[in-house]
Amino acid sequence: MSTSTEENLIFDFELSENERDLIRSVPKLQGESNWRAWEANLFTALGCNYPICVWLIKDQFKMPPAPVYDDPSHASVKALLFEEATGNKEMENNITEDAIEARSIEIVASNLSLRERHADDEEKWATANARASFYLRSTVGPEALSMIFYIPNVREAYLKLKTVYWSPSHHAIYRRFKKLDHLRYRKGDPETFVVRFQKILGDYTAFVGKMTPLQELCHFKRAIIGSPRCRVFIPSLRVNEEDPDLMNQVYRDFVTAVRIFQTLPKSR
Repeated sequence: MSTSTEENLIFDFELSENERDLIRSVPKLQGESNWRAWEANLFTALGCNYPICVWLIKDQFKMPPAPVYDDPSHASVKALLFEEATGNKEMENNITEDAIEARSIEIVASNLSLRERHADDEEKWATANARASFYLRSTVGPEALSMIFYIPNVREAYLKLKTVYWSPSHHAIYRRFKKLDHLRYRKGDPETFVVRFQKILGDYTAFVGKMTPLQELCHFKRAIIGSPRCRVFIPSLRVNEEDPDLMNQVYRDFVTAVRIFQTLPKSR
Protein backbone atom coordinates (compact mmCIF):
# COMPACT_ATOMS: atom_id res chain seq x y z
CA MET A 1 0.00 0.00 0.00
CA SER A 2 1.47 3.34 -1.02
CA THR A 3 1.40 6.42 1.16
CA SER A 4 -0.08 9.72 0.09
CA THR A 5 3.45 11.15 -0.06
CA GLU A 6 4.56 8.43 -2.49
CA GLU A 7 1.43 8.94 -4.55
CA ASN A 8 2.24 12.63 -4.88
CA LEU A 9 5.79 11.80 -6.04
CA ILE A 10 4.62 10.04 -9.17
CA PHE A 11 2.56 13.06 -10.15
CA ASP A 12 5.46 15.45 -9.50
CA PHE A 13 7.69 13.56 -11.96
CA GLU A 14 10.30 15.81 -13.53
CA LEU A 15 13.52 15.07 -15.43
CA SER A 16 16.81 15.65 -13.66
CA GLU A 17 19.55 17.58 -15.40
CA ASN A 18 22.18 15.55 -13.56
CA GLU A 19 20.81 12.05 -14.09
CA ARG A 20 23.23 9.14 -14.39
CA ASP A 21 23.98 7.78 -17.85
CA LEU A 22 22.07 4.50 -17.68
CA ILE A 23 23.37 3.33 -21.02
CA ARG A 24 26.86 3.22 -19.49
CA SER A 25 26.01 2.05 -15.98
CA VAL A 26 23.77 -0.88 -16.98
CA PRO A 27 25.12 -3.80 -19.04
CA LYS A 28 23.13 -4.42 -22.21
CA LEU A 29 20.62 -7.25 -21.78
CA GLN A 30 21.79 -9.98 -24.17
CA GLY A 31 19.80 -12.97 -22.94
CA GLU A 32 19.54 -15.51 -20.14
CA SER A 33 23.28 -15.27 -19.44
CA ASN A 34 23.15 -11.74 -17.99
CA TRP A 35 19.48 -11.35 -17.00
CA ARG A 36 20.23 -11.23 -13.28
CA ALA A 37 23.07 -8.73 -13.63
CA TRP A 38 21.04 -6.54 -16.01
CA GLU A 39 17.97 -6.51 -13.75
CA ALA A 40 19.96 -5.71 -10.60
CA ASN A 41 21.95 -2.92 -12.29
CA LEU A 42 18.84 -1.46 -13.91
CA PHE A 43 16.94 -1.22 -10.63
CA THR A 44 20.00 0.21 -8.85
CA ALA A 45 20.58 2.87 -11.50
CA LEU A 46 16.91 3.83 -11.71
CA GLY A 47 16.59 3.82 -7.93
CA CYS A 48 19.39 6.39 -7.68
CA ASN A 49 17.70 8.74 -10.13
CA TYR A 50 14.01 7.97 -10.49
CA PRO A 51 12.58 5.50 -7.97
CA ILE A 52 9.25 6.18 -9.67
CA CYS A 53 10.49 4.18 -12.66
CA VAL A 54 11.27 1.21 -10.42
CA TRP A 55 7.82 1.45 -8.85
CA LEU A 56 6.25 1.42 -12.31
CA ILE A 57 8.24 -1.62 -13.44
CA LYS A 58 7.44 -3.49 -10.21
CA ASP A 59 3.74 -2.62 -10.56
CA GLN A 60 3.67 -0.59 -7.35
CA PHE A 61 1.98 2.23 -9.27
CA LYS A 62 -0.68 1.68 -11.89
CA MET A 63 -2.48 3.95 -14.30
CA PRO A 64 -4.74 6.13 -12.12
CA PRO A 65 -8.25 4.62 -12.10
CA ALA A 66 -11.13 6.66 -13.45
CA PRO A 67 -13.00 8.54 -10.69
CA VAL A 68 -16.57 7.68 -9.71
CA TYR A 69 -18.90 10.50 -10.70
CA ASP A 70 -22.11 11.37 -8.87
CA ASP A 71 -25.35 11.51 -10.84
CA PRO A 72 -26.56 15.14 -11.16
CA SER A 73 -30.02 14.19 -12.49
CA HIS A 74 -33.12 15.59 -10.74
CA ALA A 75 -34.36 12.20 -9.53
CA SER A 76 -30.93 11.11 -8.26
CA VAL A 77 -30.28 14.37 -6.42
CA LYS A 78 -33.74 14.34 -4.85
CA ALA A 79 -33.20 10.78 -3.61
CA LEU A 80 -29.80 11.75 -2.24
CA LEU A 81 -31.22 14.67 -0.28
CA PHE A 82 -33.94 12.51 1.26
CA GLU A 83 -31.31 9.92 2.16
CA GLU A 84 -29.24 12.61 3.90
CA ALA A 85 -32.33 13.82 5.78
CA THR A 86 -32.77 10.33 7.30
CA GLY A 87 -36.34 10.99 8.38
CA ASN A 88 -35.72 14.49 9.72
CA LYS A 89 -38.99 16.33 8.87
CA GLU A 90 -37.43 19.78 8.97
CA MET A 91 -34.68 18.75 6.51
CA GLU A 92 -37.21 16.98 4.29
CA ASN A 93 -39.34 20.16 4.17
CA ASN A 94 -36.29 22.04 2.89
CA ILE A 95 -35.95 19.72 -0.13
CA THR A 96 -37.38 22.13 -2.65
CA GLU A 97 -36.83 22.44 -6.40
CA ASP A 98 -34.34 25.23 -5.74
CA ALA A 99 -32.43 23.03 -3.27
CA ILE A 100 -32.36 20.14 -5.75
CA GLU A 101 -31.11 22.41 -8.54
CA ALA A 102 -28.44 23.95 -6.29
CA ARG A 103 -27.12 20.49 -5.26
CA SER A 104 -27.19 19.35 -8.89
CA ILE A 105 -25.02 22.34 -9.87
CA GLU A 106 -22.57 21.46 -7.08
CA ILE A 107 -22.36 17.86 -8.30
CA VAL A 108 -21.72 18.94 -11.89
CA ALA A 109 -18.90 21.23 -10.72
CA SER A 110 -17.44 18.47 -8.53
CA ASN A 111 -17.55 15.98 -11.41
CA LEU A 112 -15.80 18.46 -13.69
CA SER A 113 -13.05 19.00 -11.11
CA LEU A 114 -12.59 15.22 -10.72
CA ARG A 115 -12.40 14.79 -14.49
CA GLU A 116 -9.78 17.53 -14.90
CA ARG A 117 -7.70 16.19 -12.00
CA HIS A 118 -7.86 12.66 -13.42
CA ALA A 119 -6.79 13.86 -16.88
CA ASP A 120 -3.83 15.64 -15.30
CA ASP A 121 -2.91 12.52 -13.30
CA GLU A 122 -3.11 10.36 -16.45
CA GLU A 123 -0.85 12.73 -18.36
CA LYS A 124 1.76 12.75 -15.60
CA TRP A 125 1.62 8.95 -15.25
CA ALA A 126 2.07 8.60 -19.00
CA THR A 127 5.12 10.90 -18.86
CA ALA A 128 6.70 8.79 -16.11
CA ASN A 129 5.87 5.57 -17.97
CA ALA A 130 7.36 6.91 -21.20
CA ARG A 131 10.57 7.89 -19.40
CA ALA A 132 10.83 4.48 -17.71
CA SER A 133 10.22 2.79 -21.07
CA PHE A 134 13.00 4.84 -22.64
CA TYR A 135 15.43 3.75 -19.93
CA LEU A 136 14.39 0.11 -20.24
CA ARG A 137 14.84 0.09 -24.02
CA SER A 138 18.17 1.89 -23.86
CA THR A 139 19.66 -0.94 -21.77
CA VAL A 140 18.68 -3.96 -23.89
CA GLY A 141 20.28 -5.55 -26.94
CA PRO A 142 18.73 -5.67 -30.44
CA GLU A 143 16.97 -9.01 -29.93
CA ALA A 144 15.35 -7.93 -26.66
CA LEU A 145 14.44 -4.53 -28.10
CA SER A 146 12.59 -6.14 -31.00
CA MET A 147 10.38 -7.99 -28.49
CA ILE A 148 9.26 -4.91 -26.57
CA PHE A 149 9.47 -2.11 -29.14
CA TYR A 150 5.69 -1.91 -29.60
CA ILE A 151 4.76 -2.48 -25.94
CA PRO A 152 4.03 0.98 -24.47
CA ASN A 153 3.51 -0.07 -20.84
CA VAL A 154 6.91 -0.43 -19.14
CA ARG A 155 5.64 -3.05 -16.70
CA GLU A 156 4.31 -5.23 -19.54
CA ALA A 157 7.56 -4.83 -21.49
CA TYR A 158 9.58 -5.91 -18.45
CA LEU A 159 7.36 -8.96 -17.90
CA LYS A 160 7.75 -9.90 -21.58
CA LEU A 161 11.53 -9.89 -21.23
CA LYS A 162 11.35 -11.81 -17.96
CA THR A 163 9.15 -14.48 -19.53
CA VAL A 164 11.63 -14.99 -22.36
CA TYR A 165 14.93 -14.65 -20.50
CA TRP A 166 14.16 -15.83 -16.99
CA SER A 167 12.11 -19.02 -17.01
CA PRO A 168 14.00 -21.67 -15.01
CA SER A 169 11.87 -24.63 -16.07
CA HIS A 170 13.20 -28.06 -17.01
CA HIS A 171 12.20 -27.38 -20.60
CA ALA A 172 14.10 -24.10 -20.65
CA ILE A 173 17.21 -25.78 -19.24
CA TYR A 174 17.00 -28.59 -21.78
CA ARG A 175 16.65 -26.15 -24.67
CA ARG A 176 19.80 -24.33 -23.59
CA PHE A 177 21.75 -27.53 -23.07
CA LYS A 178 20.71 -28.79 -26.51
CA LYS A 179 21.86 -25.54 -28.09
CA LEU A 180 25.23 -25.83 -26.34
CA ASP A 181 25.60 -29.53 -27.14
CA HIS A 182 24.89 -29.02 -30.86
CA LEU A 183 27.16 -26.01 -31.31
CA ARG A 184 29.97 -26.74 -33.80
CA TYR A 185 32.82 -24.71 -35.25
CA ARG A 186 33.13 -25.22 -39.02
CA LYS A 187 34.91 -22.20 -40.40
CA GLY A 188 35.03 -18.45 -40.12
CA ASP A 189 36.58 -16.07 -37.61
CA PRO A 190 37.66 -18.09 -34.53
CA GLU A 191 37.33 -15.15 -32.15
CA THR A 192 33.72 -14.63 -33.21
CA PHE A 193 33.06 -18.31 -32.54
CA VAL A 194 34.60 -18.06 -29.05
CA VAL A 195 32.29 -15.14 -28.24
CA ARG A 196 29.30 -17.12 -29.51
CA PHE A 197 30.34 -20.21 -27.53
CA GLN A 198 30.74 -18.19 -24.32
CA LYS A 199 27.31 -16.59 -24.76
CA ILE A 200 25.55 -19.94 -25.30
CA LEU A 201 27.50 -21.44 -22.40
CA GLY A 202 26.51 -18.48 -20.22
CA ASP A 203 22.84 -18.88 -21.16
CA TYR A 204 23.02 -22.49 -19.94
CA THR A 205 25.05 -21.92 -16.76
CA ALA A 206 22.76 -19.04 -15.75
CA PHE A 207 20.22 -21.77 -14.93
CA VAL A 208 22.36 -24.71 -13.78
CA GLY A 209 25.24 -22.93 -12.08
CA LYS A 210 28.85 -22.25 -12.97
CA MET A 211 30.94 -25.01 -14.56
CA THR A 212 34.47 -26.01 -13.57
CA PRO A 213 37.17 -25.11 -16.12
CA LEU A 214 37.52 -28.79 -17.10
CA GLN A 215 33.78 -29.11 -17.72
CA GLU A 216 33.90 -25.97 -19.84
CA LEU A 217 36.91 -27.38 -21.71
CA CYS A 218 35.03 -30.60 -22.50
CA HIS A 219 32.15 -28.64 -24.04
CA PHE A 220 34.54 -26.46 -26.01
CA LYS A 221 36.48 -29.45 -27.38
CA ARG A 222 33.21 -31.06 -28.44
CA ALA A 223 32.28 -27.86 -30.30
CA ILE A 224 35.56 -27.67 -32.28
CA ILE A 225 36.72 -31.28 -32.66
CA GLY A 226 35.07 -31.79 -36.06
CA SER A 227 36.85 -28.89 -37.73
CA PRO A 228 39.93 -29.65 -39.88
CA ARG A 229 41.40 -26.40 -38.58
CA CYS A 230 41.65 -27.94 -35.09
CA ARG A 231 43.38 -31.22 -35.93
CA VAL A 232 46.69 -29.88 -34.70
CA PHE A 233 45.35 -27.64 -31.96
CA ILE A 234 43.46 -30.28 -29.94
CA PRO A 235 46.28 -32.86 -29.65
CA SER A 236 48.72 -30.12 -28.69
CA LEU A 237 46.58 -28.86 -25.80
CA ARG A 238 48.40 -28.85 -22.46
CA VAL A 239 45.94 -28.70 -19.57
CA ASN A 240 47.00 -27.39 -16.18
CA GLU A 241 44.08 -27.94 -13.82
CA GLU A 242 45.63 -25.58 -11.27
CA ASP A 243 45.74 -22.68 -13.70
CA PRO A 244 42.95 -20.18 -12.79
CA ASP A 245 43.28 -18.72 -16.30
CA LEU A 246 42.97 -22.11 -18.01
CA MET A 247 40.01 -21.44 -20.29
CA ASN A 248 41.08 -17.94 -21.24
CA GLN A 249 44.40 -19.39 -22.34
CA VAL A 250 42.64 -22.17 -24.26
CA TYR A 251 40.52 -19.62 -26.08
CA ARG A 252 43.57 -17.51 -26.95
CA ASP A 253 45.51 -20.55 -28.18
CA PHE A 254 42.52 -21.68 -30.26
CA VAL A 255 42.21 -18.31 -31.99
CA THR A 256 45.95 -18.19 -32.68
CA ALA A 257 46.09 -21.77 -34.00
CA VAL A 258 43.13 -21.32 -36.34
CA ARG A 259 44.43 -18.04 -37.70
CA ILE A 260 47.82 -19.61 -38.43
CA PHE A 261 46.04 -22.46 -40.18
CA GLN A 262 44.07 -19.98 -42.26
CA THR A 263 47.33 -18.41 -43.54
CA LEU A 264 48.76 -21.72 -44.73
CA PRO A 265 48.59 -22.39 -48.46
CA LYS A 266 45.80 -24.77 -49.40
CA SER A 267 46.88 -28.09 -50.92
CA ARG A 268 45.89 -28.61 -54.52
